[in-house]
Amino acid sequence: MKISLPYPFKDRTKNDKNKILKETERHKIGAAKIERKNISRILMISIIAIIIICVVISILLQIFDKDGGAGDLYTHLRNVVDNIIALLFVVVILDNMVTFNNENRRQRDERRSIIRHNRIIQPVVDMYIVRKNMVITPNEKTVRKFQINAKFTIQDMKDMYGPSELISDVGKSKIEMYCFYQTKLHEDFIHLVENVDFTFYPDLCDAAMKYINATSYGSAALKAVVSYQDARAGTKSMRAMVIGMIREEPANRRFVDAPPAMKNVYLVHQTINDQEIALGEYLKIIQGILAEEPKIKKPSDLDYE
Repeated sequence: MKISLPYPFKDRTKNDKNKILKETERHKIGAAKIERKNISRILMISIIAIIIICVVISILLQIFDKDGGAGDLYTHLRNVVDNIIALLFVVVILDNMVTFNNENRRQRDERRSIIRHNRIIQPVVDMYIVRKNMVITPNEKTVRKFQINAKFTIQDMKDMYGPSELISDVGKSKIEMYCFYQTKLHEDFIHLVENVDFTFYPDLCDAAMKYINATSYGSAALKAVVSYQDARAGTKSMRAMVIGMIREEPANRRFVDAPPAMKNVYLVHQTINDQEIALGEYLKIIQGILAEEPKIKKPSDLDYE
């Protein structure tokens, strides 16, 4: 269930993301233009220098040719023009070959940098997906551990304060472990965006930025929801109150009409939805990038639902 927020929560996320992406792309395009401009300038200077040298040599030959064996000035200049035309063809072809090779090398370096980062990110993605699915699955249903995009309601989150089903999470609740791994994945995506130029794979940057923004804007609400399990409201624990409100929450309630404590639950619900969309895009794009690298064995698509 999607919620309609009373303030520009999603708009600000989208606008800020677009602003960051446009600024990053502008710097990349500017740097590429400067590089191409410098290469063109060096090429033109080299051609002009070659022309001047050829003309000077022809004139010197004409001046110092006492017996006329080297031919007249017109013949020298015509030969110079012929050589320059041939030189231009050679230079243009070589320049295109060098540019093509440089572009391929830059793309290969960027791809391998992404793959190196993904080797760090991938285990965290798997651990995040499992914890996320435990939070959004009530006890009476079976947890589909590797389901990326799930259809769930606020009521499906009623058992999020229960203990985690994984042995490695002993003593921790489901919502606590989800909070830990979504933060860890947020940090890893930030490192990815900061350390890769994304000249050739901008869509991967977009997907990572979607996750980063969704997590950043939902972090305060998530911390509040996690804190409910230890807080008290008078003689009752906040945890029991929130669980009761989740169980009784009507399916068609608007965000603005929800009690204050439930507003944070709604925001967490929206955050998870946005994270799922971003992560689905990231995994789809990274599969394609891995397939482009011949030395990398493409992972099986059967791990995710």
